[in-house]
Amino acid sequence: MKALILVDLQNDFLPGGALAVPDGDAVIPIANKLQAAFPLVIATQDWHPANHGSFAASHPEKRCSSRSN
Repeated sequence: MKALILVDLQNDFLPGGALAVPDGDAVIPIANKLQAAFPLVIATQDWHPANHGSFAASHPEKRCSSRSN
C-alpha cells in the first residue's frame, strides 16, 4: 500500500503564523492535490510544551542575530 505522509503541515508555518516561513502556503495546493493519488494519507504535527528546549525563550543567554542592541 502506498501512503502520503504530511509532516508538520500546520498553520504556524504559513504566512501570518507564529513561525511563518516565506511562501510556506505554496505547499498547500500541492498537498491537497497529492492526497487524491494515495489510498492512505497521514498527517503529523510536532508538539512541544511551552518550556521545551527547542524554543529560543528557553535559552536567555543566547541572542537572536536579528535583534538590535
